[in-house]
Amino acid sequence: MQCEVGVASEKGARKVLQDGWPGEVYHLPGGLRAWKRAGLAVERSPGAGGLSLPRQVQIVAGSLVVLGVALGAAVSPWFLLLSAFIGAGLVFSGASGTCGMAGLLARLPHNRRNLNI
Repeated sequence: MQCEVGVASEKGARKVLQDGWPGEVYHLPGGLRAWKRAGLAVERSPGAGGLSLPRQVQIVAGSLVVLGVALGAAVSPWFLLLSAFIGAGLVFSGASGTCGMAGLLARLPHNRRNLNI
């Protein structure tokens, strides 16, 4: 299993082993960044590319916060609740280690194709 910095792949490797995966599981400590820093070769799957899931979350969350503030200033202060909701979601994500927005974005067709899920 691999990921950008090694955190998600470590969790994934632990999970498949706990679930009784019969084969071998390999985890890349430090993720692809460490692999590239070591000067080792990296191949991209055909059709892979685009933005990583964490970057997509940052773009969507940031955009929604800006939208909520802009609409709150221009239309109605009730739109500030959108920004508060996104902020609360980010706090929960950081505290729990899970991200509902990432789960939703992972289900988009371009992410399903690139991640082979």
